[in-house]
Amino acid sequence: MTRLMIIEFLCYISFVCITLYLFIYIHQQVPEPYMDEYFHFHQAANYCSGNYRHWDPSITTPPGLYFVTHILEIILNSIQILTQTFGQCSLGLARFTNVIFILILPFVFMKYLQKIKKEDGQTSLLSGICITCHPLIYFFTFLYYTDVGSLFFAMISLTSHVYHYHLYSAMFSLIALTFRQTNIIIVAYEIGLTIIEEFRSKSKQSHILHVYTLRSSDTIDTKEYFLVLWKYARTEMKLILELLPTILWKCQYHFYVILLFFIYFIKNNYSITLGHQEHHQMVLHLAQMHYYAIYTAFFVSAHLLTVTNFLRLYHFLRTHPFVFLLLLILINLSIKYYTYEHLFLLSDNRHYTFYIWSRLFKRYTQFRYLITPFYGIAIILLYFQIYDRSLLNILLLLISIILLTIFQKLLEFRYFILPFILLRLAINDKKSTKLYIELSQAILLNGITIYIFCHRTFIWSTQPDIIQRFMY
Repeated sequence: MTRLMIIEFLCYISFVCITLYLFIYIHQQVPEPYMDEYFHFHQAANYCSGNYRHWDPSITTPPGLYFVTHILEIILNSIQILTQTFGQCSLGLARFTNVIFILILPFVFMKYLQKIKKEDGQTSLLSGICITCHPLIYFFTFLYYTDVGSLFFAMISLTSHVYHYHLYSAMFSLIALTFRQTNIIIVAYEIGLTIIEEFRSKSKQSHILHVYTLRSSDTIDTKEYFLVLWKYARTEMKLILELLPTILWKCQYHFYVILLFFIYFIKNNYSITLGHQEHHQMVLHLAQMHYYAIYTAFFVSAHLLTVTNFLRLYHFLRTHPFVFLLLLILINLSIKYYTYEHLFLLSDNRHYTFYIWSRLFKRYTQFRYLITPFYGIAIILLYFQIYDRSLLNILLLLISIILLTIFQKLLEFRYFILPFILLRLAINDKKSTKLYIELSQAILLNGITIYIFCHRTFIWSTQPDIIQRFMY
């Protein structure tokens, strides 16, 4: 074994030990269901008791998590260790479901990265551990929420897809949809990846496909995209259309999944959520894109804040000042006309977003506009760090991220998990030193937030018997 392999093996063993310790510690500190756990756990308890007809109307997501917990209970009971470990229908068992997911996730990320970026196994495993330790993912591992399980099955689906196991990919995407409905975007993303892959397979025979799928978009003048279309569209369109049957064949199972989701959407009164639809209305909240950009840039700052990227940024601002100005104008317009304040954001002081919004964005209205240059710089730096900057890949990433963010009225960091993962997986992160910095940042933030959650409690005057805790 090489020195790097030993270090990364020790990193994973440490990750497992710390995760199991924190699971036990947090469960001791918070032995009762907290916040949304109350609804999720009691629904799972009904399933564990065999009461499959019960459904809590307060729950907005499908029952996938509860079935997995029920299956886990059946397995532990069959090998006669359930009573010695968690007990029948216990909160500990429910929370442990997410721990299982999180311990496997680094290897899922590793397999995906090995295929997409052709990375060596060691670097990919370190990347996988870094991504898994992302504070939002890691924190909700220890609570009975749907986020970790949703991400797990979405990533299994995505990884199966890039290895061309299309049927398995569609099956896992269906399971992912039983955790969170927004995973339908992953299905569409996989179709987009297939289209790009097929186009690249014929790029040597087509000027259009070569320019759109292989050449980096920052090395091509915008005019060239239109010129190559104008010049070769007639002669090469037949070749491009000939790829359509292959794409449809490879994506047939994914189209079935989309069809099933569409039927569900119609039967659910044209709404994605199940319960409390009045609190989860779809709106065009364009400002979410800017919050997402800052959020993502912060958590991948170890990769963004390099001399090379700052030189690129300086060159871009010097050579494309009007493009940056246009970007700032669009950001300001979206803030002015497409910013929403959700009732929960203004009233629930248990979330960090409450304090960010009430003490900065709401108190100082001009603050929203003063930081627009930082939004713009974050977007540009993130673009520079994407390893595949071909036009079609950038568009696929951009469209997927937009669809995952802009229709959420509530500003809640949990909603950024999936779009963050899509972009994080696309970032060039081959330098091990940067990965160790990213991992150290995640460990520090996880330690702080878990400590605050467990020990910096408070009480509402309206509910003096219930302990309240700070969380994302």
